[in-house]
Amino acid sequence: MEKAIFYPFLVFIFLITMVGGWIPTIKMWSKSTFRMIISFCAGILLGAVFFHILPEIGDVLGGSMGYSVMAGFLMIFILEKFIMVHPCEEGECNYHKIGLSAYVGIGFHSILDGMAIGAGSLMDLSTVIILAVTIHKFPAALALSSLLVRGGEYSRKKILISMFIFALATPFGAVLSLVIFQGLTEQVVAVALGISAGTFLFISTTDLLPTVYEEHESREYKNLVSLCLGILVMILSKGIV
Repeated sequence: MEKAIFYPFLVFIFLITMVGGWIPTIKMWSKSTFRMIISFCAGILLGAVFFHILPEIGDVLGGSMGYSVMAGFLMIFILEKFIMVHPCEEGECNYHKIGLSAYVGIGFHSILDGMAIGAGSLMDLSTVIILAVTIHKFPAALALSSLLVRGGEYSRKKILISMFIFALATPFGAVLSLVIFQGLTEQVVAVALGISAGTFLFISTTDLLPTVYEEHESREYKNLVSLCLGILVMILSKGIV
């Protein structure tokens, strides 16, 4: 992807994240609408992994591809379960007080998203990963901002400042990765993309989908349709990007 297009896309990611963080300060969305969005995003991430990233890096890494994917999966697992404060225990509450560890964890995760974009640009996958990250960042910002609003401990100004920092993390990671990966071998870049694939898998299967289906009454066909639509978008995009 040319730099003339690459950087405007980063600005777009920043703006869409800010919009997601701004909406809950104005009006909270219904759980039904939010679950449909989450399902669609999970489909986008799964489709990006299985139909774009893995086929691309498989040609480079061969049988060793699984190591980098597993490393990314375990990295986010350890980060969420042992370092950062998770917003909610399974189906138990609407929000918890978020401390510094949560912001560090969420910020680090956003930087990883940006690094995935930068690595993807070196293997002709930038457009695909930007699409996956962009669609993922919107509900992530929406959920984080909603959490802060429901907590009632933060002013609207403080929430928007927090979301501004959160929105900057992914573009920062993308620019940083261009500096780090530029000139490195294709194998190193493929490993970085494998790690990104692992993080996408964890986010979709253990964060997004359980959020939608943790309650019996949420098991509606429209959520499944949204999931399949997200996957279909990535399948159809194979012939375009």
